[in-house]
Amino acid sequence: MNRRVLLLGLCALLVALGGCMGGLKHPPVEKRHFDLQVKRGEAKAPRAGGPTLAVRRVMVSPRYDGREMVYRTSPTDFSSDFYNLYFVSPSQMLGQDLRQWLAQSGVFGHVLDSATLVRPDLTLETNAAVFCGDYSVKPGKAVVEMQFLLLDERDPDTPVVFSRDYRREEPLTGGEPRDLVEGLRRAVAGIYGDLENDLRALPALR
Repeated sequence: MNRRVLLLGLCALLVALGGCMGGLKHPPVEKRHFDLQVKRGEAKAPRAGGPTLAVRRVMVSPRYDGREMVYRTSPTDFSSDFYNLYFVSPSQMLGQDLRQWLAQSGVFGHVLDSATLVRPDLTLETNAAVFCGDYSVKPGKAVVEMQFLLLDERDPDTPVVFSRDYRREEPLTGGEPRDLVEGLRRAVAGIYGDLENDLRALPALR
C-alpha cells in the first residue's frame, strides 16, 4: 500500500512539474533589424576633370556606435534597445550612404573609399557626436550632430580647407523604432544636403 501511495505521489509530482515547465515555454522575443538607407533624390554625373575625393570611415561617438538603438530618456539618462538594432553599426551605415551621396552630387570627379590605393586630391573626415532618439521631450525627436573636415592632399602640409558642424532635429511621428529610423533618415539627409551645398560653393571646388 505504501509503495502504491508513493508511486501515485511521484506521478502527481511529475505531472505538476511538467505543467510548470510547459508554462515556462514562451516564444522567444524576436530582434528587429533596421537600415538607415539615406539616398540622394537625383543622381548627377561625375564632374569632368573634378577632384578625386576619399571619404574616410565615419567616427561615431562611443555612446551611439553600437548596433542597439539608443534613446535619451532624460537630460542625463540614456538607454539602449536590446531588441531593436541597426543591421550594421551606425559608423558603417553613415559612411556608406555619405560616399554614395557625394558620388551622386556631381561635385567631384571620383569619390572613393579611403582604403583605395589611389592618391586622392581631397580627403573628407567625419565625426558623428550625436545619433539617437531623444524621448526626454514630448513629442520625441531624432537628433543627429556631425562634424566634417576637408583636407587638401595636394599640399604637403595637408591643410584643412573646410570645416563645419551640423545639427538636425526631426520630430517623430510615433513611438515605434521604425519612426525613429525614419526621423534619423530625414536628419542625416538634411545634413548631407547642407554639406553638399557648402562643398559646391567652395572656391577650391569650382
